[in-house]
Amino acid sequence: MKIFNVGLIGYGKMGKIFAKEIKRKNNFNLKKILTRKILNKNLLSVKKFFNEKDIDVFVITSPICTHFKYLKYAYEANKDIIIEKPIVENLNQFKKLLTLNKKFKKKILIHHNDLLNFEKDKTLKKFGKINNLRKIEMIYGKHERYNSYKKPFFDWLPHPLAIITNLFGKPNKFKILKYKKMKTKSKIKEYLDLSFTLNNFEVFLYFSNNLNKPSKKVIFYENKKIKIYDGYLKKNQRTVKILLEKYCNSKYINDLNSNIDTYKLLFQIEKKLLKHS
Repeated sequence: MKIFNVGLIGYGKMGKIFAKEIKRKNNFNLKKILTRKILNKNLLSVKKFFNEKDIDVFVITSPICTHFKYLKYAYEANKDIIIEKPIVENLNQFKKLLTLNKKFKKKILIHHNDLLNFEKDKTLKKFGKINNLRKIEMIYGKHERYNSYKKPFFDWLPHPLAIITNLFGKPNKFKILKYKKMKTKSKIKEYLDLSFTLNNFEVFLYFSNNLNKPSKKVIFYENKKIKIYDGYLKKNQRTVKILLEKYCNSKYINDLNSNIDTYKLLFQIEKKLLKHS
């Protein structure tokens, strides 16, 4: 059995979840962790870390503002990559990343939680093949007491957009139905309603980071039936495990290639929201 040596970048909430799951797996060895203290103060240690020959895969869970820099180091080291979404923070970085990705022959996987559940679950996978869909509603968000980022929607939308583009294809068009943004001392409150037009049906996406109850729901309306996926159910909370299994079971996979439309759509929405506000 091959043992994969892991270099973990970032040791916040998601970093700790990855570390815990990696330690459970017999075919992974957590070789080294770069904490925030090292990442912020010691550039030479960071570069040395990315040049270590005995690391097989870099797992990037650091803040999004660091993603492009660490992705670039990982690409240059020609090592496998697992990364938290959103993959980068702006369109310019995304274009540069696509250029780097053209010659990249290693694995790169993105932690799109809900898409991983759809890929794993045979029943959920069938949703993408239903011909009698009337519409889909997606309700995403939670109540955040505080946040440190300027674009809450940007952190959440990769989840539902990855489902849309991977299961149903790139929408023909989208429309902003509602957008409201309020700033307080401790956080930014956002309310965003979107509609996406596909060939045979529409998708309605509702996001707020000020919901009474956390929600990651996808509701499928068929002719006479309704089916619901709930990302907050306990059985759907082990996506790091699924991601690591996907990494082990694939000879080659490039999630960036399969999610180009996901991030193009995200940046198009962002551009419209800037005009809208």
